[in-house]
Amino acid sequence: MAHERCGAVQSRARSAQQRDGEALRSCRARRTRYRRGRDTGRLPPTRAIGDRRIRSSSRRRLRQRSQQTRRPANGGPVVSSVSSSESDLQAIFERRIRPVVFAHGPSATDPELILATGQFGVGAARAFGGLIDGREIAALSASDLRAFHPRYLELSRSHSPEASLILTESTSGWMRSALQYARTTRRSLLLDGTGSSSDVALATAGLFARSGFTTTVAVVTVPRSESLLATVSGYLVDARAGRASPFTTVAEHDASLESVRALVQTVEMAPSVDRLKIIGREGTTRFDAARTDASGFEGALATLDRENAAPLPAPQAMRWLSELRATTDFALSSRQVARPLAEVLIELHELGLREVLPNLPLPKDSQARPLAEANLGRQLVALRQATQADGRPERQPAPVVSGPEIDRGISL
Repeated sequence: MAHERCGAVQSRARSAQQRDGEALRSCRARRTRYRRGRDTGRLPPTRAIGDRRIRSSSRRRLRQRSQQTRRPANGGPVVSSVSSSESDLQAIFERRIRPVVFAHGPSATDPELILATGQFGVGAARAFGGLIDGREIAALSASDLRAFHPRYLELSRSHSPEASLILTESTSGWMRSALQYARTTRRSLLLDGTGSSSDVALATAGLFARSGFTTTVAVVTVPRSESLLATVSGYLVDARAGRASPFTTVAEHDASLESVRALVQTVEMAPSVDRLKIIGREGTTRFDAARTDASGFEGALATLDRENAAPLPAPQAMRWLSELRATTDFALSSRQVARPLAEVLIELHELGLREVLPNLPLPKDSQARPLAEANLGRQLVALRQATQADGRPERQPAPVVSGPEIDRGISL
């Protein structure tokens, strides 16, 4: 009897081992099929997980959701890693951008391209009103197109490189669509080419010229001290408001200034556009000539250099010093200033001591000059000390604490 019970127990144990072996082999087979399907892109329609079976469509939704909601490492808002497709971007252009930018019909006369350019911080778009002069011309700027992105508020407040890339790619696509639409429908266009290289500017003008457009290059320029302060002032205003914006280093600013000079020099030596204008401070036209004039564009480069070297008038110089002080106080309120930001502010203080203050028309017995020099010297020392205290080179240069109200930048 006991022998029979022992045999039954052994038989049940062998049966259990066989079932376990079959289950293990079945699990391994399913795992192998899944891996092969994953590697070849052909996943099985369902996958067993415990007692539930999840459909492949649900699995795809879960996978897409995990890809679309990734939190940046710096703790910023959740930003989607999936950018819009080309068809979606084109649909936004047709439905939202084109009716706004190209509200006017085709040009009754010969269409015109006005390429407004200048160094970073010059605010070429602020000269649009004088360039249009009441005519029906569409104005196009890459910075304005960013606001048409359906998730612009979310992306503009994120400091992740991923968000900046999404906005840049979308804007680039809309710029291409807008330029193509303007050429093919013969819409006169005023294009903001701030920061563009001379090769890109001339290539764009040549493309429109071959399509029958009259081409004008309008260079907007101010002294280096004004435009450099405008870049950092605008950046810190956006930082305080929680908006992410591109930061311009001293090298990038100076490179854009050299690009503008190279453009004017090239056009003067070999005229390839129909008209060339140079617009200085307060939107005043300093040079205006047509290619068909007897002297062509002779003297354009000298006008540009003279405008860049002109000293600030007394009211603008006082405003420049006031804005620099407020901007620096705001940056120093974070106690640690990132090196790229500090380099711009240090360069501005050196410009103030070297160029702005010496050219300020003040009486000999005035105490304003020594007080201003002392203030610039104190802030310069504080900036260098704050930069040395910041031992994290990868730190974002945007201050995150509140500070005094400052203006957007130098106005033309």
